Amino acid sequence: MQMPNLETRVASLEAVQAQINERLGNIEQGQRERFASIENRLTAMDNRQNSNFRWIVGLLVTVLVANIGTTISIIIALSRQ
Repeated sequence: MQMPNLETRVASLEAVQAQINERLGNIEQGQRERFASIENRLTAMDNRQNSNFRWIVGLLVTVLVANIGTTISIIIALSRQ
C-alpha cells in the first residue's frame, strides 16, 4: 500500500477546509437571519406596548376628569341647599 504524496494530502485538506468554511458561512447566515427576525419581533412588541400604555394613560385621564366633574357638581349641589 502506497502512501499518498504531499500534494494529494494538502489538496485533500484544502477541500475539507473549503467545505468547513462553506458550512460555517451557512451557519452564520442562518444566525443573522434569526437575529433579524428576533429583533423585528422585539420592535413590534415595543410598539404594541407603547400603544397600550397610551391607551391606559388616556383612560386614566378620562376617569380622573369624570371624577373631578362629578365632585364639582356634588359640591355645587350641596352648597345650594
